Amino acid sequence: MSLAIESCISSDGVLLAEAGTGTGKTLAYLVPVILSGAKAVISTGTKTLQEQIFFKDLPFVSGALGLSINAVCLKGQENYLCLRRFQEFLASPSVLAFPPEQVAEVTDWARTTRTGDRMEITGLKDDDPMWREICSTRETRLGAKCPNVDACFVTRVRQQAQRATLVIVNHHLYFADLATRQKGGSILPDHDILIFDEAHTIEDIATEFFSTAVSSARVDRALNDVRSSVRNAKLSDDPAVDRCPKLIVSAKQLAREVFSLFSRAEGRVRFVPEEIGGAPIAAYHRLDAALDATVQSLKVIEGRSPDVDRVMARLEGLRNDFDHVIAQSKKGFVHWVENRKRSVVLGASPIDIREILRQGVFFATQSVVLTSATLSVGGNFEYLKNRLGIDFDAKELSVPSPFDYEAQARVYLADRLPDPRDPAFTDAAAAESLRLIELTNGGTLFLFTAINSMRKMHQLLKSKVPGPLLLQGEAPRSTLLKQFIEDPGSVLCATASFWQGVDIPGDALRLVIIDKLPFASPKDPLTQARIVDLQEKGGKPFIEYQVPQAALSLKQGAGRLIRTRLDMGIVAILDSRLKTKSYASVFLKSLPTCPILNDVEALAYWWRSTKNPAAV
Repeated sequence: MSLAIESCISSDGVLLAEAGTGTGKTLAYLVPVILSGAKAVISTGTKTLQEQIFFKDLPFVSGALGLSINAVCLKGQENYLCLRRFQEFLASPSVLAFPPEQVAEVTDWARTTRTGDRMEITGLKDDDPMWREICSTRETRLGAKCPNVDACFVTRVRQQAQRATLVIVNHHLYFADLATRQKGGSILPDHDILIFDEAHTIEDIATEFFSTAVSSARVDRALNDVRSSVRNAKLSDDPAVDRCPKLIVSAKQLAREVFSLFSRAEGRVRFVPEEIGGAPIAAYHRLDAALDATVQSLKVIEGRSPDVDRVMARLEGLRNDFDHVIAQSKKGFVHWVENRKRSVVLGASPIDIREILRQGVFFATQSVVLTSATLSVGGNFEYLKNRLGIDFDAKELSVPSPFDYEAQARVYLADRLPDPRDPAFTDAAAAESLRLIELTNGGTLFLFTAINSMRKMHQLLKSKVPGPLLLQGEAPRSTLLKQFIEDPGSVLCATASFWQGVDIPGDALRLVIIDKLPFASPKDPLTQARIVDLQEKGGKPFIEYQVPQAALSLKQGAGRLIRTRLDMGIVAILDSRLKTKSYASVFLKSLPTCPILNDVEALAYWWRSTKNPAAV
């Protein structure tokens, strides 16, 4: 793999390199990238992997090669403390809403930190509301006009990235940079080499960053910041500024009205701007007028307060985004509304991002490597190449895992269960799952394709599983994983975010149960639009898009099981369609290369023989 990457770099090419779990793909690309001496960006799927590369793998390679490497780990700006916002927070009534000991801990850290990176505060939860008050954000960043510009953590780390030879980022930041470049700016330095690690996720993340979205929470935050900025500026007693608080109250009320008219739908639902009409469009026009009036009231102090100038620009940005999402349909975009726990979101997403990736990534960078444990479907790369716009000459490499799946794992197909669409499926699946959980005595990661299915199963198993029964959403992900590892009898029920990026080596994880084949919901607006787009182009959406997409997800889920040479375990799939449907072969080729069993007794015999050979 390392030699193939070296060849790709020397020939200014594109390489797709699938590397099975345990290959050591990070080392495989770090060595040729470093030895090339060229400016390189490594983009990962998660911040966790980003930090692993920077703090663990890179020092190891540096020592092995005997080279000093100028590298920077660069994250999105919301990961860094904003000194200006922190000072304003300490001086505001908001500070009283947080425990004094937490405020003291963060204050002590802020005085001594050299990076401002929130990862240094171990006691701060991922979604802690206090961090939202004090972090740097795109909306609140003042840049060169900020009084703390010389000490700014974001400015410092970006300057370091400009000087570095190797910059390690995550996909979200990479595509934020690509979107910024389309508007004439940049976040990342220019580079000759690009490595996409966990490349199977880049279509979804790129789509997110080239979408337009406005949420009720975003509007509320912007209007709150307008109020704070005007209060802090203290520059004018002009009657226009005096009217601003009333305008803010009015805009908030109108925003609530607009979002309430869209919030009746459950989940994410498609809409067509030209077909909205009636009350929603009238409410939108009133909101737009209120936002415009607020901007006009601030113009009397334009240029005298960087903070006020910034919030004015944010309000104009909101107006433009509302216009794009509600007032007009743009060819190639699908419009949607989504109800979330704390806000309603209106959005417009591109149906096809292939040309964006071709021009912005593959034709704009000398050498590009895409790697992951899951790039191929059915033994080839055609699905991913088609989705990412790779319709030109690109090298391909598939490196098998060094693990002995024949000895370490079994796949169990519960092919006698009812079809997953049958009302009797859930009860039958619960009974089958209990037999499997009892066989391995817990140590089970139960993966679901839908939240409702997860909750129903959790209720059915609640009084029957002897060990702890953990449920996604009841605690932060890191806490759930810690509890799962610490108690060997645990069962963890989870959905989408646990299908990938979860690494539980050793005996803690012995059984992965997958309830259904992970087809994307046909009700999802983006899925619907892509199906229609393929149909209009004469394609076969189910076979060319839906099946390969689901097969990659299944491959990811099954890949949670074996993470080291010593792991042993079972992947159980409760979906009988793997026996009855013609497309089943595509999924079966995506599973670990080990024996597939359909009989529980045969599975139990194998499991007991691995744990206690003398007993059988």
